[in-house]
Amino acid sequence: MGRKRQYANAAERLRAFRARASSEPSAPIPTSIRPPVRPQRKISRPARLVAIGKETQALLEDYEAWRARLPESLEESDMAAKLDEAIEKLAEVAEALADIDLPKGFGRD
Repeated sequence: MGRKRQYANAAERLRAFRARASSEPSAPIPTSIRPPVRPQRKISRPARLVAIGKETQALLEDYEAWRARLPESLEESDMAAKLDEAIEKLAEVAEALADIDLPKGFGRD
């Protein structure tokens, strides 16, 4: 012996549900269910190293362009000296990053 049916069919059951939902504004009807968020895939170490190298090279080019656009009145200033020092150090870093030879891993060396 099961429960006695409250509604004759699915249409009546849905109509009653919608009536209850419209009378209770605090209980929203879920319109869609969001899919689970997948964790982002990690970028490989060699790809990260290449990205760092490209970013360092772009930064070096930006500083060189800044130094080239410096007005004549600031050619012998502290700012010019600091820019020259930054350019020199960034060039060393870019060269060091380019010289790195990574192992392939998993015995593929």
